[in-house]
Order: sequence, then structure tokens, then C-alpha cells
Amino acid sequence: MRRLFLLLSCLLPAPGVLAEDGHRSNWIWNGANSGHHGVGWGADGVMLSPGALGAFVDTRVHMIGNRRFRALYQVFDSNPENRMGRCGAGREVHLHVYELTPTRPVERGAVLVSSCLQTLALASQDSGAPDSESDFSSVIWTKDGFTVEWWGDGPEGRATSHYALRNGQFGPAQP
Repeated sequence: MRRLFLLLSCLLPAPGVLAEDGHRSNWIWNGANSGHHGVGWGADGVMLSPGALGAFVDTRVHMIGNRRFRALYQVFDSNPENRMGRCGAGREVHLHVYELTPTRPVERGAVLVSSCLQTLALASQDSGAPDSESDFSSVIWTKDGFTVEWWGDGPEGRATSHYALRNGQFGPAQP
């Protein structure tokens, strides 16, 4: 019976988009009328930014030295004031990185990773695969921070950007 269960679980489609290591991000929807702005999923105490539609939470814990971090991708409307204008139906995604401290997670940096208005996207989001808009596998964690692989040219015209933890904050690493 156990073997049959394992076989069936391998044949059923898995929900969500898998990250590089096979771990998926979870979508947490924060509807405008829900009144719920907390994130949860191992990031208790983290609240969504005002105006955020929701967030993707990377359920993995990333280690840098002996410090633990979690990624949160908050989604916003691109141009909510002008729905009929440029990017009126578009989205902006900001990566927020939180250090998981004993009392409460502490934000250590934020990076715009997808923008209709600035024509900015992750390489994994332009793959053409189903649900690629929720594929954040282009954010790759390293021993001192994370690298972002951009679709086309990212910030400063680079195909990749590296962000390192320095003085308690994530910021662009010097090339």
C-alpha cells in the first residue's frame, strides 16, 4: 500500500513553481478587503507593505555564516492611479530579505526584481513556462548574499547582479 501511495504521489502534478533546489514558494494572498496583512509561513511578525496585493514566501531558510534569512517577494500594482495607462494592469515585485532573529524577523534589504514600468524581470520569469510569473529561481543564494539573473539587461545594464550582506544590510556588491 505504501509503495502504491508513493507511486501515485509521483504521478500527480505538484502545485506551485519549483525553485532551483526543488522547493516551491508559497503564495499568500492578501485581498484588499481581507483585513489580513501578516505573512506567516515561518516569518511570523512580518507584515505586508501598504498597497501590497500579496506575497510569495520562500519557505527555505538561507544561511550566511551562522545567520538565518528568508526571502519574501511582495507584489504591487504597477500603475494603480492610471489603470488604462501604461502598465495599468502590470505588476511590480520587490524582494524583501528578513533575518530570522529570536524575537522577530528583521528586514535586512529590499530589491526591485520585476517591474512593468521599468521593464525589469527575472530570467526565470521570462521562460514561457506555465506560472513563470511566480518562478523566483533566478534569485540564487550564495555564501555572502544572493545573485539575481536578469532577463536581458538588469540594473546598470548587467545580466546578473550580486547583493552581499555588509554591515547588517544587503546591498549591491562591488564588481
